[in-house]
Amino acid sequence: MSTSRNPWLQLGLAGIVLLGLSGCFEGERSESEEAIASDRPFAYVVRDFPAMGETSSVDDRPPLDPRAPYQFNPGARIMVRDRIALNTSERDIMADYFGGAGYDVKDVDIAPDGERMVFAAHGPADGATWNIFEYTFGSGQVRRIFAADEVANLGNDTNPAYTNEGRIVFSSDRQAGRGDWRLLDLREYLADFAEPASLLHTVNPDGTGLAQISFGEFHDIEPSTMDDGQIVFIRFGRLYETLEDCTLDQIDDPNFNTHPHGGGYGQGNGNGFPSGLEEPKDWTEADKCGASLEGETADERVFVEDVFSLYRITPSGGNMHRYFGSLSEEFSDASFIHYMDPIPLPDGNLVTIMRHIYNPIYGGDVVKINSKNFFAVDFPIDESVIGEAEESMTPGLVNFYPNQVSPSGWYSAVAPYGDGSGRLLAAWAQCLTVDGGNIAEACEGASTVDNLGDPQFGVWMIDPDTNTRLPVVRSDRQSLYTDVVIGNRNDQAEPYSGTRNDLNLEENTAVFHIRSIYDLDGADMAESDGGIVTLRDPSLTHPNDRSERFIRVLGKRSIPAELEQLILTDPVWNPESGPRPPMGLVPMLGSGGRGLFDVLSYSMVEPDGSAMVKVPAETELTFEVVNRYGKRVDLIAEPGYNYNYLIQHPTKLLLENGEELRCYGCHDPEVDIPHARTDVELASANPGAPGDAMPFPNANPAIVAFKWQDTMAQALAESLGYLTSTGGDTLAFEDHWGNPPDDGLSFSIGYSELTTPAPVADASCLTDWRPDCKATINYMEHIQPIWEACRIDPVSNDTVSCQGCHRAAESRVCAAAGGGGGASTNLLLGRGNSSWDDRQPESYVQLFEPDYYLKQGADGDWVEVTDPDTQCPDGIQGDMTVLPDPGVCFSRRLMSGRGAIASARFFTLFDQDPDDNAYEVELPGTDAIRQSHMGLLSQAELRLLAEWLDAGAHYYNDPDKLEFPTP
Repeated sequence: MSTSRNPWLQLGLAGIVLLGLSGCFEGERSESEEAIASDRPFAYVVRDFPAMGETSSVDDRPPLDPRAPYQFNPGARIMVRDRIALNTSERDIMADYFGGAGYDVKDVDIAPDGERMVFAAHGPADGATWNIFEYTFGSGQVRRIFAADEVANLGNDTNPAYTNEGRIVFSSDRQAGRGDWRLLDLREYLADFAEPASLLHTVNPDGTGLAQISFGEFHDIEPSTMDDGQIVFIRFGRLYETLEDCTLDQIDDPNFNTHPHGGGYGQGNGNGFPSGLEEPKDWTEADKCGASLEGETADERVFVEDVFSLYRITPSGGNMHRYFGSLSEEFSDASFIHYMDPIPLPDGNLVTIMRHIYNPIYGGDVVKINSKNFFAVDFPIDESVIGEAEESMTPGLVNFYPNQVSPSGWYSAVAPYGDGSGRLLAAWAQCLTVDGGNIAEACEGASTVDNLGDPQFGVWMIDPDTNTRLPVVRSDRQSLYTDVVIGNRNDQAEPYSGTRNDLNLEENTAVFHIRSIYDLDGADMAESDGGIVTLRDPSLTHPNDRSERFIRVLGKRSIPAELEQLILTDPVWNPESGPRPPMGLVPMLGSGGRGLFDVLSYSMVEPDGSAMVKVPAETELTFEVVNRYGKRVDLIAEPGYNYNYLIQHPTKLLLENGEELRCYGCHDPEVDIPHARTDVELASANPGAPGDAMPFPNANPAIVAFKWQDTMAQALAESLGYLTSTGGDTLAFEDHWGNPPDDGLSFSIGYSELTTPAPVADASCLTDWRPDCKATINYMEHIQPIWEACRIDPVSNDTVSCQGCHRAAESRVCAAAGGGGGASTNLLLGRGNSSWDDRQPESYVQLFEPDYYLKQGADGDWVEVTDPDTQCPDGIQGDMTVLPDPGVCFSRRLMSGRGAIASARFFTLFDQDPDDNAYEVELPGTDAIRQSHMGLLSQAELRLLAEWLDAGAHYYNDPDKLEFPTP
């Protein structure tokens, strides 16, 4: 981490007033008052100064630790003054509410209208939790957002802030998306601290409309709303490194403060800390061993590092991405430096208090984060950027580390005046030394001394332009100020709307534009195929030469928490004891275990990898890349295939009506650069159009780009006057780029071609797909009928069904076939209960259970294993294995919950998709079985099966259709 650099070398005369002399300003007029005054009210939190205490473990958290949002530190008060001046009175606005002292309060934020503030408070009563309160400056009234005790105390609600839409965003362990956790606690937890994650929620000021918008095993804390409506917040998570070479002498005294190997871990390291942030100590292997924890084995030690990063999210929970901060600070003392309550500035950057977690003064420096021009420290958005990612906004040198002398004192809270003056209101304590109990002089130098005086924080006006610091609120005792806010009106605050598209789309739709799926963090991943310029050239690359043909948009569902609790406590599916093992959530999720999904839309991937995809607005969604058969391409295992990074988008998207979300390509999570920032132009591997109003090389000359570097998707939309996206009912391709276009390549596969029930609740969606239409696939409702449907065998011209040969328990056959076929001993496709486990349908169990095992002999041939218990001493690998280890057995089943391409043993009987060949093993008789099945299932049925398998092979994607067993 770089230094928090200061542009001032010396203080102005007004800036060197000692705390011991500042009393002359309190309650009196002075020539400096005009520099301080503002007619806006302000508020601050003052608390008894907490002792840091022992921090002997990586999991011990001192008071006011941002890693511990639920800490209760009684002795705080929230004070309000009517204007910023030296002679105004103050009042404790919560004293009457709690009946006196003994409460805690924190996390104060001002509404955009400047008339109200919201904060978190914790009363002294037993059983109380952190609650959110709102105070109105004009009336002086305080009220709790959740009025009913039962609702308010359902969780610890902290870190409230206003959104520009008029709602309140806050952090809470109630995890409202998981239902009433008191019935069955399904919340996400931070395992190291054995506490539920504190995640972001929003609510109306009257306590209605509660919604959870962030998820995960993190603490998402200290949100603030930027002028454009996006919410910036701090995410706390952890990294773990396994150490295998630690010796006993390195770990015989692994005290977090005093371990003998290198310092940099808290208060007890004295002169081991450098000044400022110039050169934070890098941790050696010995350092990490000394501060490590026990691993899973005697030879392992685990080094834990805390990571704080700034994230952004929309108020509805969409487009969450890392905004600033990175892992680049790992393995050094700088990782203990963190941000407190980032506050947006009018220029789009942030101001924050930066401090060290273990600094016993609880102070740091006021720092401007240049987030508009930097991804992280030392990572500018482009090479032309000059300056620093983090820059001090205060006079003099502020040192961060514990027990350092900080010549310019310490800051514990800050608020911009917000009136265009550049002034700041900040809590500040001067660094003083004592001699015999008396204050002697201001601190000097950067070396640690033993005669530091107790800090006395007060509230001060800081003017960076004039180099001055003047007192506003003086403390006459050792107190700590942890929040300062000013009741300013923010006329720049706007509700979030995102970038608007100009495509004249129907209402309640949005679009996201991908420059190229072949772009991975700016690298051209198609280089082995000649690069994007080769793929986009129709004279060099045929459309069928690309497996990556469509973007499939999926609506993300979740199992309602109440339903999840009912499943997990059902005595049939999940008995507490007895011979049957509990099934967990298998009755809903089936064998795949992925989330629940609806199919929302499809869009062609253009030859350069670009796509403009129409999606329903205000809908949580994700997307994946599929081939012409509708199968996810990330599972392709053919040698030389270079695009397995095209996994389903790991985070949800949620777009506003009329919004256009733009992204450059794909992202490797191991690459430590934020990639989803919409305010930053990134390098693109897709060169785009060669010029304004020009066609693409060797492509259809009737399609020209509007401007230089436009993608093929942009050029096509502009040429056609509409997007080629289809609804979720249809998978369709048309050749637009051939010179001339080849109509023979066109195809369309729609649900309307199904003879079995289509997976849409509204039949009109099959002919008029609207933004509210969706395809939801449930096994018994949409897949099981495929096995039962009567169809014409294209070879024999007989009427047959899958069950005709794979006889069901109820012997379902087609009457026109005269009952033909016979019971199969290897596969039964009945809808009745399975003999294997009568809690599941027969056909489903049969499709996903291993039915035989293979082993590759020394000659390379595959042989069937008749007795896996004795013939597989080295174990059995799953059916998704493409190249099992030598000598290891290979289980085979028809279908895989991993996805359609991994279900090659099924699909190769019906289609000729080369993308799944690597998963199929040829045995004697395989070709004959294939010949007898080819053509029996329609393209629409195969597409439906592929969608269902890629979504996770669930019993249900619609939770409302779940049927509980009859006792």
